[in-house]
Amino acid sequence: MGTVTVLGVACLVGVAFASSPLVIACTGAVGFFLIGLAGGTVYWATCVKSRGIARFATLIGGSHALGVLAQIPLLEFTSNHLIEAVVLSAGIIALGVLDTRIWTSKTVLSDLSAWQEGRRGDHVKSSKLAGWRLDHMTPRAAVIVIFALVLLFSVLFNTLYTLIDIDSPWTSQYTDITPRILMAIGGFAGGVLFDLHRTRYLGVTMFWVALLSFGALLGVQAGAPRAIGEFVHFLGSGVFMTFYTTVFIWIAPFLRAPDLWCSMGQALNNVTAIALGVPVLLVIDSTNPVAVVVLLIPLIIGINALLFAAGMLDLHPRPRGDEVAGRTGQQAGASGPAGNAAPSQAIADERTPADSEAAHGIANGDMPVKSSATDHVPEAAEGPAPGAAPSVDDAAIDPEAHLADFAGRFSLTPRETEVLAAATADERPLKHVAADMGISLRVLQRHLTSLYQKTGTQSRVGLTKLFWE
Repeated sequence: MGTVTVLGVACLVGVAFASSPLVIACTGAVGFFLIGLAGGTVYWATCVKSRGIARFATLIGGSHALGVLAQIPLLEFTSNHLIEAVVLSAGIIALGVLDTRIWTSKTVLSDLSAWQEGRRGDHVKSSKLAGWRLDHMTPRAAVIVIFALVLLFSVLFNTLYTLIDIDSPWTSQYTDITPRILMAIGGFAGGVLFDLHRTRYLGVTMFWVALLSFGALLGVQAGAPRAIGEFVHFLGSGVFMTFYTTVFIWIAPFLRAPDLWCSMGQALNNVTAIALGVPVLLVIDSTNPVAVVVLLIPLIIGINALLFAAGMLDLHPRPRGDEVAGRTGQQAGASGPAGNAAPSQAIADERTPADSEAAHGIANGDMPVKSSATDHVPEAAEGPAPGAAPSVDDAAIDPEAHLADFAGRFSLTPRETEVLAAATADERPLKHVAADMGISLRVLQRHLTSLYQKTGTQSRVGLTKLFWE
C-alpha cells in the first residue's frame, strides 16, 4: 500500500502538470489502476468483516453517497491544478493509511478460512438474506444468478445513459452537481431499504428501479423531456451501485476466491459500460425507436425472471427447511432418546436455556425480561394442547402454514406475526433482531410484551418453546 500511495501521488502530479496529451493519458490510466487496486483492498477487508455488521447495506450506500458528495467542492470550487493535486494526493494518502489500518489480521483470515471450509459445497445460508430461494441455492448457482442479474441491470442503465446523454444539457455525470446529488440520494436510500427486514425489500426495490428505467427509456423515445430520463437514471444508478456492491460482498465468502468476487460487481458494471458504449450509440442513432424498444423488452423480462428465480420478489419468504428441521429436532430430542426423561430432569433442562438466554441478552445489551414459573413448567403444561412435537418432515414442508396457524390461534396481528417469526428463528440478541427488522429495540420489546400476554408466556424462551412445540 505504501508503493501504491507513492505511485498514485506521482500519477496525480503527472496529470495535473504534464503538457503532453500522451503523458496525461498514460499517467491517468496508471492512476486509475492504482486507485482500483487500493479500492479492491477495501472491498476485501469489508467482506471479511461483513458478517459482524448489522446494517451492512446502509454502510455501503452511505459510504458511496459521502464519496460522491465529497467530490462536488473539488470539482465546482477549485480551478487551480496545484490545489487539486494536493487535495487528491491527500485523499490517496488517507486511503493508503486506511487500508493498512483496516487490513485483517492472520487470525481473522484463518477464522474465515475455517468458516469457509465448514460450508464448502453447502447452500448459501446467509444471515443477511430473508430466506429467499437464493438462500437455498448452492454458492455456484447463487453467484450465476447474481452475475446475470447485475449484468442485465448494467446493460439497462448504460443503455439509458447513452440515450439521455445524446444532445443532453447534462454533458457529464462527472462534473455536474445535480447528477451527483441524485446518485448520493439513491445510494443511501437503497442501502436503508435493503437493510429492512433482512433485505426483504431488496428485490422489490430493484424491480421498481428496473420498471422506472424502462419507462424512462420509452418516454424519452416517445419524445418526453430528457430530464425525466436523467432523473430516473442517476437516482437509479445510486441504488444499483449499492445493490451490486452489497450482493457480491454477501456472496463472496461462500465462494472459492472471495477476495476476487467481493469486488466483482464494480468490475462487471465497468466492463459492461466499456463494451456497450459504442454499440448502443450506433443502435440508437441508426435504428427505428420502435426497434430499440423491442430489443429492450427481453432485457426487462430477463431481469424480472432472475429476480423471481432468486425469490427476491417474495415479500414473505419461507425459512430454510434445514433450519426448521434442526429447530424441531432439537426440541423433540430435548426429552432424551426414549422420550421418557424424569420430570425433575425435564424441568432442569428447561431452566438452563432460559438462564443462558438471559445472560446472553444482558451481555449483548438486550433488556432482560422477567421470567416466571410459566416458562419452567413441564412441556405438557405450557403448550396450548398436549402432544408430541411435529416430525422433521412435516415441519420442513410448510413452515408458513405453521406460522399462520399459530398466529390465528392466538389472534396475532401481522406485525406481531413478523416479530414472532424473527424472535423465534434463532438465538440472536434482540438488538440484532430489531436492527434486521428496521425497528428500535424498544418497539421490538413492546411487540414481544404483547406476544407474551396473548400466548401466556413470560419470556422469549417460553415463547420460542411454545411456538416450536
